[in-house]
Amino acid sequence: MGDPRDDIEDRRDDVPHGLYFSRRGNWFHDGDRVFHVGLSGLLNRSVTRDDDGNLIVTTGMDVLPFVAEDAPLIVRGVDHAVVDGKPILNLRLSTGVVEQLIGPLNRGADERVRVAVGGGRFWALFTRSAAQALEPLLDEDGAVSVGAKRHPFVTTVADWSKPPSTSAK
Repeated sequence: MGDPRDDIEDRRDDVPHGLYFSRRGNWFHDGDRVFHVGLSGLLNRSVTRDDDGNLIVTTGMDVLPFVAEDAPLIVRGVDHAVVDGKPILNLRLSTGVVEQLIGPLNRGADERVRVAVGGGRFWALFTRSAAQALEPLLDEDGAVSVGAKRHPFVTTVADWSKPPSTSAK
């Protein structure tokens, strides 16, 4: 068995100059991993798009473009809730926002699960544990069912870094 630290992304020579967000949910600057928890958290909370739809992080004063290897947001967990007497499924996003699951679950060619969030402005990639939390909710047709609401899995080919409305093919 190998050393578990061998799997830690600490440097990526294959990434573009500037800010980069990996599909594992790690931030890099000029190829070096951002290990500072506070800075990484700030970057996660500051993800947005500019007027042209390009990915940026902004703290209000600073605006920096970044490249996402996959979806620019991560679904870190799922929680059951009841709103107006109806059960719903909430997604805990890497931005710190909790958002209700609305539409279908998108499965890419890599078999990983993604969902449109942020009013259709972003794709969010499920972590393995978040995707596994959906398993007990699968109905006989393979859709995620929460109360009367069904969320089917659809196969989607997309540029996950682009807005869902423009990236799905």
